[in-house]
Amino acid sequence: MKKHKQKRKRFEKSFLKWNNYSIGRKYITVFFLTVFFFIVAGVIVFIQMFQGNKSLEDVEVTSSLVSDMSEMAAIIQTKDVQISDFLLTNSKRYIEAFEQYQAELDQLIKKVKPQLQTEKQRTTFNNIIKNDARVNEIFYDEVLKYVDMKSDYMALSTRNQTSELRAHTIQLVDELMDMVKKEEAKSVISAKSNLKISTIALVIALPTVIMIGVMLMIYVSRKISSHLKKVVSITSEIAKGNLAVSDMNDVGNDEIGQLAQALNRMKGNMTNILSKVANASKVLTNQSNALNQSARDIKEGSEQIATTMEELSSGTETQANRTSDLAEKMTHFVQKVTLSEVNGSEIESHSNHVLQLTEEGTTLMNQSVKQMNQIDTIVKESVKKVQRLDAQSNEISNLVSVIKDISDQTNLLSLNAAIEAARAGEHGRGFAVVAEEVRKLSDQVAKSVGEITRIVNNIQEETDEVVHSLNQGYDEVKSGTNQIEKTGKTFSVIHSSITDMVTKIKSISTYLKEMSMTSDNMNHLISDIAAISEESAAGVEQAAASAEQSSNAMEEITRNASDLADLAIQLQDELKVFKFVSFFDQSK
Repeated sequence: MKKHKQKRKRFEKSFLKWNNYSIGRKYITVFFLTVFFFIVAGVIVFIQMFQGNKSLEDVEVTSSLVSDMSEMAAIIQTKDVQISDFLLTNSKRYIEAFEQYQAELDQLIKKVKPQLQTEKQRTTFNNIIKNDARVNEIFYDEVLKYVDMKSDYMALSTRNQTSELRAHTIQLVDELMDMVKKEEAKSVISAKSNLKISTIALVIALPTVIMIGVMLMIYVSRKISSHLKKVVSITSEIAKGNLAVSDMNDVGNDEIGQLAQALNRMKGNMTNILSKVANASKVLTNQSNALNQSARDIKEGSEQIATTMEELSSGTETQANRTSDLAEKMTHFVQKVTLSEVNGSEIESHSNHVLQLTEEGTTLMNQSVKQMNQIDTIVKESVKKVQRLDAQSNEISNLVSVIKDISDQTNLLSLNAAIEAARAGEHGRGFAVVAEEVRKLSDQVAKSVGEITRIVNNIQEETDEVVHSLNQGYDEVKSGTNQIEKTGKTFSVIHSSITDMVTKIKSISTYLKEMSMTSDNMNHLISDIAAISEESAAGVEQAAASAEQSSNAMEEITRNASDLADLAIQLQDELKVFKFVSFFDQSK
């Protein structure tokens, strides 16, 4: 069921698509369909004739193949005769003749082998080649050998083998020829069948194609004719004034369909226009009467408006005078605001300069804090180095004490040596000289040690004083660093406050500029209001005069409204000629 519906939908879709074609395209489509059917019929006939021709070519090939096979059988027979003659005469020319016939046989084998079609044919042909090769082998390897040996019995024995092979080979050739002849017969039958089919197809196809083309042409012409008759009928009804005739639908989108659609639109537009005109004439009649009454009411209102306009004229003059005073005061106010704007700009400029100086002072203060920190570090290192120098001076004092003790011991030893040398007499004289030199050296060392001790003591005293001074300087530097850091923080607070002040001054300056611009705009607006008030006063006076003229014009409008009502009634009488469904009735 679903498949049937789908097929029906596809058919309807194709039918609608066909209706949308233009008339020329429909006739061209029918023409090309007819040509297509002619081409299809021609192709079918051509294929059948081509197959018949191919079958005839196959017959020619098989005939040539049978002829070649007959020639092969004759050559095989002749080769066997050459063997027999050679055995009888023992002449070399029969060997040459055998080889010549073998060459001809090889040429035929090369020619025939590619033309074989079935596996059975190729198998039989291979057996023929094997038998021929066996005959050649017997002739060259056995017959010639036995003839040379003059062994007639063995030569005749091998001759019998070649005869049997020759008979079997010719039998195989005959079988192969029968196979090929059967294929030839099939090709002949196929050629006759194809020619018969092509003749029948040609006889049937041509009338069928002509009939289909004529039927398609008649179908298209009838469709076009029926649609044209509908268009003519509806056009005649519209010409008679009958706009209630039904629309033309389902006529496609060709030239006639487009004409029908245009006719439908024209009928619809005429119906709508006439319907609107009829309704408008009714409304016009009613509104003409209402207009007549309204004109009388407007005349009375115009008289009241004239009185009111005189009062408005007096009030407008007073408003214009007050507005002029306000404009003068606003001008003075704008001048003061402009002066405030100039002062604000100068304050903004000075505050920016102060902000710049504060930023420079902050930068210098930060640099001073960095330098004081560096001085603090240097003094601290100096104190440490002097303290290390004092410690090393103490070590030198200790070394000097040790050297002094050694000098005293040396001096004592030299005295003892001198005493011992004196006791030794003449033998200890040299030793006494050495002891004297050692004592002198000890005295010099003692003097040097005393001098070093004095210098070291002086260094220690100076070092203590330097350490004390550096400690005091370090305390002062530390105190100065703290003071500078506090000053830097104070500068930061001052910089932040001045930055905030500059921002606010800029805002005030901006507000003053905006106020100045707004004041200028207000001044212009007030001047415009004053001018408008003066113009309004003049306009009110003109309006009063116009109100009097309107009163006179209303009398003329009343007369014209009466004439318009009479024309609307006449239009309704004219529209009764047409028959149509009202546009408003359609909307209901």
